[in-house]
Parts: sequence; C-alpha cells; structure tokens
Amino acid sequence: MSREAKRVPPSDRWEPFGTHLHRFEPPDLYIVRIRGNVLGEDMLAQVEALQALAELTGRGVFWVADVSEMGSLTPQARRVAAADEFAGLRAIHRGSAVIGASFTTRVMATLLIRAVRVLEPHRSRPVAFVETEAEARAFLEPYRRHGAGASVAP
Repeated sequence: MSREAKRVPPSDRWEPFGTHLHRFEPPDLYIVRIRGNVLGEDMLAQVEALQALAELTGRGVFWVADVSEMGSLTPQARRVAAADEFAGLRAIHRGSAVIGASFTTRVMATLLIRAVRVLEPHRSRPVAFVETEAEARAFLEPYRRHGAGASVAP
C-alpha cells in the first residue's frame, strides 16, 4: 500500500493507533492520548494523520497531546520525529498543548523549543505544557480564533 493511500484522517470519534487514541475536532484540532511507549509506527501514524488533516482542512492543524500515561519514546520513534517527513509538518502545525508531561519531558521539550526559536524563529509555534484538557483548550483558543503567530514561552 502506498503512503498516500494510508493518509486517512481520523474522524471525530476516538480511533486507536497502536496502544494510543486519536481524533479530529473540526475545524482544526487534532487530539491524541498517548498510552504506553511510542513506537516508530505510532509516530508515523501521527505524522500521516496530521498530513491528512491538513489536506482535509486546507489549512494548518492545532495539536493537543495527553501524555500523562506515556511511557518512553523508542529510538525508532525518535528517528521518525527527526526525519525530513516530520520536519515538513512545521508548515501545517499551528500550535500545541501538551497535557500531563513529566518534569523531565517538559525540560527536554523546552530546551528543544528554545533551540528552534533561536535557529528558526519564523518556524516557531505556540506551545504550552498544561495539566488538563480544559487548560489546553483555553491556551489554544485565541490562536485558533486569530491564527498562530510566534510561540509563547513555555
């Protein structure tokens, strides 16, 4: 099966990919619940979902990720995240909120976010680490209404 044939966006109902769940909330919100370790194919499923949603909506997508039950990111998942294919998501990714990230995850992600802001400020997007879905939605709502600009400091 070709990669293009796999690009079916998630519906507005929770759908599994690996041990995780995802869904789409129109007009532009992709929501994932990460449970357990993230494998390479799990990361690829998210990449393909975001690409399909961008094609469906004709614009960028906001991402809410509940990682409160996440295990580890496998080496294969890190390779997918570092691949050129994932880098292409920057153009369609408008902002994100991460729910329930551990202290270590927040520190590592904050360092990465700051590095991207320094190296490529035109590619930065709003991002926040929050404890609840309500906080995630509240953070993203102004950007969803007015479009994403420069990232806010995490």
